[in-house]
Amino acid sequence: MRITLVYPSFGTDHHSLYFPFGLAYVASSLLEAGHEVTVVDMEGDRLSVNEATDRIEASSPEMVAFGGMVTRFRYVKELTKLVRSRLPGVFTTAGNSGVSTVPEVYLKSCELDCVVLGEGEITAVELAEAVEKGTDWKQVSGLAWLDSEGTLQKSRPREPIADLDSLPWPAWDLFPIENYVSSIDHRQKTVRHLETLASRGCPFNCVYCYRIYGRSVRRRSPEAIVTELEELVKRYDIHYTGFPDDLFTSDRKFVMEVCALMKQKLPGIKWSCLGRVNTVDREMLETMKDAGCDWISYGIESGSDWMLENMRRGVTAQQCLDAVKLTESVGIHAEGSFIIGMFGETRETVKQTVEFCKHADITAPMLFVTPYPGTAIYNTALEKGLIDDVEEFLMKMNAADELLVNLTDFSNRELTELRDWAQGTIGRTYLLRKPFTRIPSLFWKHLKLHGVKGLWHDVRAFLASVFSRG
Repeated sequence: MRITLVYPSFGTDHHSLYFPFGLAYVASSLLEAGHEVTVVDMEGDRLSVNEATDRIEASSPEMVAFGGMVTRFRYVKELTKLVRSRLPGVFTTAGNSGVSTVPEVYLKSCELDCVVLGEGEITAVELAEAVEKGTDWKQVSGLAWLDSEGTLQKSRPREPIADLDSLPWPAWDLFPIENYVSSIDHRQKTVRHLETLASRGCPFNCVYCYRIYGRSVRRRSPEAIVTELEELVKRYDIHYTGFPDDLFTSDRKFVMEVCALMKQKLPGIKWSCLGRVNTVDREMLETMKDAGCDWISYGIESGSDWMLENMRRGVTAQQCLDAVKLTESVGIHAEGSFIIGMFGETRETVKQTVEFCKHADITAPMLFVTPYPGTAIYNTALEKGLIDDVEEFLMKMNAADELLVNLTDFSNRELTELRDWAQGTIGRTYLLRKPFTRIPSLFWKHLKLHGVKGLWHDVRAFLASVFSRG
């Protein structure tokens, strides 16, 4: 069966490219099942909607499936209508975090026959087989659709894939892989890079996070992970990699085993991961450093214990500070993510975050809290009437540096000005500690990513930190 997988764009601005692992795993699973698979990658090839539609049509598909996170909803909506008008008989479906949480919105807004809920590898293969043979695809587990009266229907839930090692490697070559390998990485460097997934799931329960893979963590074997990395080095000559899992450091024994194998088989490779401050210790960090880790991003989010409790983070500001300093002390760069605008946010809690960053000597974009579908704060925002029209809300989604829903008692203008002051103050303090190295590095980074717009963002943030009262 001829199947075309579509990866929609994230937005119009230039930004770092992140390889679409979810869609690549679906592609490899379909290939293994004997289907003819084409990928149209709007993100990797920087395609316009019309260019993407032309490529979809040229592939003469019998099925078209759309991937991507919920932030790409507006492109899925536009593309499905165009595909349906040009290829009226084609079967269309989609799978991502958005359709798994608000399937009815996707089905009523987009030209889709059904959507895939949760993990898509096995479901996609069974759905394709049913459509190809003309059997009742509604008997396939893990699907949702609208009946003739427009009512949402679901098939049996799909059980999570227990053995992740059973999945074939992502179908890297179906994507414009060189564009990803040679793109600016998350550190804003241009070293050849490509990441790999080591696990699925996160055991924690933060109110702003949606876990498409659930709270039960499933891990690949360390041997399978490192073997895949060896293949990436051999095939694409990568020099940097990483683990963009929800939480790489959740199991100490697993991390130590991966590090031992990486040190043995990939001694020249540097890598990064996402961590949690209460899951690391000195011995573990030193082992990671010795195995090539040079960058860890911690989800800190706030320097206020009150806000951390509101977020159900399960950690304190002191734990966050200790972890950052410990990580830096062993020679690994510690990055932090921060959000502003949670329920209960005040000027005092924002100032505590600013003070935290000063003590930790770190800087990072301060993003507005966004109530993504499926999160606890999304449900609260709906109950409070802060989201009137879900489709309109999804259509506006882009990057979290834009205020979409105000969960605080501040006006939109007050919250935006407070964010600008906080981000500017954090950045100014960080830069002026080592002005001759940090200032040129930051300006060059933002110039590469956003051009003159990026430089103006830096200047505006600096002025806000000087002239705003906070």
